[in-house]
Amino acid sequence: MVPFLNEASLLPPLIPTTTRRSKAGVCFHRRYLALILLLLLSSPCIHTQNPDTGSPLDLIKRMAQAEVDAAKVKQHFLYRRRERSLRTHGHLWEELVIEIPEGRMHRLISIDGHPLTPAQAKTENDRILYVVRHPEEVARDNQGRKDDEARSRDLLTTLPKAVLFTMDGMQDGCIRVTFKPNPAYQEQSYQDRIIHSSGGVLLIHPDDARLCRLDSHLLHEVDFGYGLLGKVSPDSNFSMVRTQVLPNQWKTTQMHVHIDGNILLLKSVSRQEDSEHFGFQEVPFNMTVQQSADMIRSTNF
Repeated sequence: MVPFLNEASLLPPLIPTTTRRSKAGVCFHRRYLALILLLLLSSPCIHTQNPDTGSPLDLIKRMAQAEVDAAKVKQHFLYRRRERSLRTHGHLWEELVIEIPEGRMHRLISIDGHPLTPAQAKTENDRILYVVRHPEEVARDNQGRKDDEARSRDLLTTLPKAVLFTMDGMQDGCIRVTFKPNPAYQEQSYQDRIIHSSGGVLLIHPDDARLCRLDSHLLHEVDFGYGLLGKVSPDSNFSMVRTQVLPNQWKTTQMHVHIDGNILLLKSVSRQEDSEHFGFQEVPFNMTVQQSADMIRSTNF
């Protein structure tokens, strides 16, 4: 299932001046994971039973409920992120990221493998100090993430009918579940057509039913109005890898998003991101914006 499309595409400068993030970036995987989990919990279109793990419906409901339960555990982390995307203008950025109740704080530490110059480091430090004086920037980012998740839930009145799930053995120690379009589904919107043109694989951990990996891709080009109103390339794809970092805590450690297309004549819906997250360290849950800024400014792990 290729993620649903958002037309906002403003790019920040090389050293960002606020904490507002591209919705194809930091917020993207949360929005997409929320969509997947809600879809899986409500999907009636599942088939092919496996005698060892039960039906795909049983397994996927267990996985979705495990993810929902884990999300209730209040744990925050400090970690490093490497990303090459439209947000980074195609450069490889390495950042420190810290999770706080309001959202996330981050500090850029290198570009294309090179430490920041003194001028770049000063600009980044000034940006962090600005955020401390204007914490509404972090809260606004977090509200955008909540709004995205709410829109995901709204889509689910029709999405559960669009795909079929099938057990498909084991892969990398996880149970493999494939999904494909449901031929009986009748599309009602642009979004429906994109989802209904997608296929892919879910990997689910057999012991605790946690999501290990998600891969999805368009099976063919999707066009609107015979291509006059827009199209999305068949090369569009999305994948993410999740890894256990603490007992009952799994985090997204890889993200790959490649969407190429346009809708409504000239509006681009392209999204390009390759990122990895690593070095997770638990931090106090109720850190303030000031405390998180102090931590990422002084941490160099």
